[in-house]
Amino acid sequence: MSQQHLINNDVFDRSGYLIGNVVRVEPSAADFSLIVQLIGRNGGNNQATIPSASITDIDSENKTIYVDRDQSEFSPNAGQKIQLVEERLVVNRKRVKVGEVSVRRVVETEIVEVPVRREKLVIEHIGSGNPPVEMSLGETQLQGHEIAVQPDSNRDITASGTFETIQGAMSFLSTAEQRPELHCEKIRVAILLDGENGLKGTIYEFETPQAAIQKLTRLEKVLLNQLSHVRLELFLSDPTMVQTYQNLISECTSV
Repeated sequence: MSQQHLINNDVFDRSGYLIGNVVRVEPSAADFSLIVQLIGRNGGNNQATIPSASITDIDSENKTIYVDRDQSEFSPNAGQKIQLVEERLVVNRKRVKVGEVSVRRVVETEIVEVPVRREKLVIEHIGSGNPPVEMSLGETQLQGHEIAVQPDSNRDITASGTFETIQGAMSFLSTAEQRPELHCEKIRVAILLDGENGLKGTIYEFETPQAAIQKLTRLEKVLLNQLSHVRLELFLSDPTMVQTYQNLISECTSV
């Protein structure tokens, strides 16, 4: 192999560490010397001279030269340990109360008002003073969209009454609420109003007398003199309490 073919070959020490790259070949008295550009060295003393006697192997295919020298001879810092320094971010946390919220479940059921058309036969004896006799003709028809009504298992266990004023209905509910032995599953309130085209009604359902009283209190302020009457229907879980409720309703409506 010609000496000039050694230019641009990589030079490795006896341990296999890269020393540098051959930049030129200089003849010497003995044979020749390699002028090696040291790796990682910039500035003044960045080249080293390695005599040919130090060469132990030449790999022309991979363009590598192995010498019987140590990298530490050419790089003073070679083999030294470098201490790595890291930075850590320490986060201090503490709990701070910024406010509070209240979460509760409220169930309020309202039945949408739907016009109902019924046909009935009214037989009235004029001049007798007897109340008229009414007979239903055909089935009840709903004006507008049909509404699916679920059967109520407590339908037959009810107590009901009609009050002339909202205040009277609230008075009964307040009395019932103060008696712990009285308990109802549901309260249905029907509000009937005097309108230009006859009676108009709205129906509400509540789970407790207190909820019904709160709603009636608000209605009393806006209905003024439009009220015809209020009908209460109480759904009971205990059939034996029906008469007790009816007696209490009678006492309140007779006042």
